[in-house]
Amino acid sequence: MTAQKTRQKPKNQADRKPEGRKPELRGLTLPEISRIVDEMNEPAYRAGQIASWVYKKAAGSVDEMTNLSKSLRTELADRASLNPLTPVRRSKSRHGPTTKYLFELQDGQKVETVLIGGSRRNTLCISTQVGCAIGCRFCASGLEGLVRNMTSAEIVDQVVQVKQQVMLAGDDRPINNIVVMGMGEPLANYRQVLRAVRIINADWGLGIGARKITLSTSGLVPKIYQLAEEKIQFELSVSLHAADDRTRTSIVPLNRRFPLKQLMKACRHYTGTTDRIITYEYVLLKGVNDRFQDAENLVKLLKKDKCKLNLIPYNQVQGLPYETPDEHRRTAFADALRAGGLQLTIRRERGRDIDAACGQLRLAESRRSG
Repeated sequence: MTAQKTRQKPKNQADRKPEGRKPELRGLTLPEISRIVDEMNEPAYRAGQIASWVYKKAAGSVDEMTNLSKSLRTELADRASLNPLTPVRRSKSRHGPTTKYLFELQDGQKVETVLIGGSRRNTLCISTQVGCAIGCRFCASGLEGLVRNMTSAEIVDQVVQVKQQVMLAGDDRPINNIVVMGMGEPLANYRQVLRAVRIINADWGLGIGARKITLSTSGLVPKIYQLAEEKIQFELSVSLHAADDRTRTSIVPLNRRFPLKQLMKACRHYTGTTDRIITYEYVLLKGVNDRFQDAENLVKLLKKDKCKLNLIPYNQVQGLPYETPDEHRRTAFADALRAGGLQLTIRRERGRDIDAACGQLRLAESRRSG
């Protein structure tokens, strides 16, 4: 892929949207497309045709919708936009089936998307914000702060673009697992993220099963309560990273606003309301949260809960002081948790050679161009 000329960047405003007032087709639901079709006095079936081009056929422009008349395409382009993300860089790991994509948005901002291949499936990790305001001490996403929320169209287009790339590469494994764990705090962009994952899930959209879509949060307690009332079947992942307030506050500053007691109360409410199991993410940081006492605290915190625990070896970020524990330490930590009765997995290390952790590729590109 070749980099495109960078457009002027907007000011640091979280809610600023790309220019243009026409609705973005990639962020519209089928009923909303149907209303546009109705306004054009076209037959109702045209909405299905347009949705198919937008989501399933990955059309890059309205002109590509060749089963629509030229006059209809002209009128549709007058009423709505189709502005795909611009591919800037693609990095493929030498050590495993992990590929990282850097995309440019219409306003020149850049976001990351990570494809993680498996034996029978592809998992795609997508971003929801340009930058991040949460400020987790070990994460590259927030080092330059939050610029803005992404629109639902921009969130969805990450899936559309990578799906097309996978098909063109001859990979017959579908993208059938979506994790909303890339740059940004998804629940801080609640409305656009919920719209996006519903489009990704819908039969007329990208058709990925609800239980194959995981929403992540660093612990926005009010939004966890709100999500519990949505009556949706998406999975929920909570970035825990520590089992005592002192340690968690030192690495996840959001813990000052929503300490563990509040967070766990919200998570238990979510589980009780939805009957869904929460997955807790725990990035292992050498000498910070990998001690025997940390394992004991984690067992006490979670042993009565209906949950899963995902241990993640830290992917080191240049300029930050954190390191991943060695394999012996990671194994000992996991053994202590299992002995305490916790159900857990240890994520395999992938993409270290391509800076696959959130925000690393964007940060490197920003520092190179700046």
